[in-house]
Amino acid sequence: MKIFKIIAVLAVVLLAAACGGSDDASKVASKIHSNEQLTESDYKVMVDYCGKYAESAQKIQDQINNLPVDSEESEKLNEDMSDLASKYPLVSEFFGKITTATEEEVGPENVKLINKYAPLMWFSAPEWANVGDDPSVVGFIEEMPSSDTTGVISSGDGVEVNK
Repeated sequence: MKIFKIIAVLAVVLLAAACGGSDDASKVASKIHSNEQLTESDYKVMVDYCGKYAESAQKIQDQINNLPVDSEESEKLNEDMSDLASKYPLVSEFFGKITTATEEEVGPENVKLINKYAPLMWFSAPEWANVGDDPSVVGFIEEMPSSDTTGVISSGDGVEVNK
């Protein structure tokens, strides 16, 4: 009987810990709806929430990208993406706040977090965020003409152009 009580208490503690993040997100959403001033800790909750969403979405997106266009499995992965969006209902609201915030508003620790998530396709970062661009890369050649009549290179789709 003692072991049962210990297991029950552990289950309650784990459940409370698992639900704690969404409770914090709800509190921050309430502050946004009330037009209250957001603190650095509020931005941390939003960045963590959106970052977890972006990491999960990126895993699904990578699987989709590795499939042929007409793959039946891509339909299931698209459903998984929709399910993920429903698990994170505050994402667009939080991204709206994150993308319009200044570095001073979010604070230095949250700037680091934003920069960590910024390279992910499903994370909407502010303009000031560092998305991990390589400064030696000037651009990419994405589309090439079928002939070299204008003096451009006619091959090399996706080639990196360095300084």
